[in-house]
Amino acid sequence: MPGGGFGAGAGGGFGRGFGATLAVLVAALGAVLATALAAPAGAAGAPDITQLTLSSGQFRLTDTDYEAATGNLYSAYLTHHVDLTGVITTDFTQDSAGKADGWLGLRSMRGCSGSSETGALPPVTTSTAWCWSSAYSDDTTAHWYPQGLSTTGTADGSDGAISGDRVIAVSWHYALVGNETSAGCKTKNVVKVTFIDRDTGKYRHVLLVEPTSTGAGASDFDFVTGHGGGIAWYSHYLYVTDTTHGIRVFDLDKMARVDDYGSSVTTVGMHGGRSSACGYPYVLPEVHRYFQSGTPTSCDGTSIDPAHLCFSWLSLDKTGGTPYKLVTGEWYGSVNGARIVRYGLNPASSASSPGLLTTSGGASVVQDAWTADRYDGLQGGMTWTDSSGVLNFDLHKGCGTSPGVFSHTWVGDTRATTTCASGGNWAAGTPQALSYWPVLGTTHVDELWGLTEQPGQRTVFAVGFTDPAVQDRH
Repeated sequence: MPGGGFGAGAGGGFGRGFGATLAVLVAALGAVLATALAAPAGAAGAPDITQLTLSSGQFRLTDTDYEAATGNLYSAYLTHHVDLTGVITTDFTQDSAGKADGWLGLRSMRGCSGSSETGALPPVTTSTAWCWSSAYSDDTTAHWYPQGLSTTGTADGSDGAISGDRVIAVSWHYALVGNETSAGCKTKNVVKVTFIDRDTGKYRHVLLVEPTSTGAGASDFDFVTGHGGGIAWYSHYLYVTDTTHGIRVFDLDKMARVDDYGSSVTTVGMHGGRSSACGYPYVLPEVHRYFQSGTPTSCDGTSIDPAHLCFSWLSLDKTGGTPYKLVTGEWYGSVNGARIVRYGLNPASSASSPGLLTTSGGASVVQDAWTADRYDGLQGGMTWTDSSGVLNFDLHKGCGTSPGVFSHTWVGDTRATTTCASGGNWAAGTPQALSYWPVLGTTHVDELWGLTEQPGQRTVFAVGFTDPAVQDRH
């Protein structure tokens, strides 16, 4: 169980109130879960999860370093610097030309309403249940789809905050509708990230960007494309999947406001000495790119390439001792056996590459790899090691028809899996990422966060990680 502690209840509101301090050890919680979630006696069948024996270099990623390039952009071109607090609190009523522009304003998460939205929430007690603002159709647009989710609860291990801010990050990708063609800022799979202030419910979209060259003289940037299927927040870095290639890393210490912004701005990069970002006021620049050699034969969900991964989702595992693990998994809509791979992370306090992937011989270190032998359609997941040393998996499984399936399993689990055809066990439409949030201040909240993606059914929620109604599902 990550972080330890029994849930104290965060409440559904936006207040900053803290409950009484709980000092509960990981071992105690692990023992409770091991008892509550033990496999039923006499369970039979093939295991859900099987460890892979990897060949030399298999699934290792090579780092391309953009630190110098992004540093030059930050110092010479993106000079309006901003921190996380500024992003989630600064409101805009006018565009950069001084014209009134409501599109730029901070938006607010709201309570879910109607059968479609409430039916997309988990059928268990939620400590948070939000839906997106209807302003500018964040809740219903067919152009943008929310995908990955991570929080300052994973990024910071002490109090769940960064410089006092308690924030959820959600990645989105742009989709073409009808006969549209990719062009400019309306290019298929442009990726943005949304930062939500947990305490106020207010949020802002930020464009992910990359330098157009790797050298220290970099003088331009462009938007990033990819599915944005998974993100993981650790220290001041946001890790984002690039489905066929690997993982990109963005530095929150390099966020900046561009010169030209507003709903009428349709350019990105440097133009005539001025910066822009498809109308958004802020950019989050890339600093590292961990890519595999070659790409899979396909990531359409129908066939598995033994030599290459499809990077569909991400999460962070801080259990089981050091190093921490960056967990990535594959989505295959009609094939069992998707891989789940865990990469080592350097501690944020490390003298060498703090907060970045552990590397050896110029490539990332793979901690271990697994196959989800009895699952298909994995949309999100996380791992954690209990006090008995057993590796556990929480998985979100999408379905062709709702509801989706949430499952808790472990190494050696042979219980029969719950299928979509049998009605599923998690009334979420369509589930995506999972992320663990251990504490708020000194209060152990032990929350499992997730989201759903479909227009009109877009929710962001938190449930109790130790709730038997959550962890006893399969």
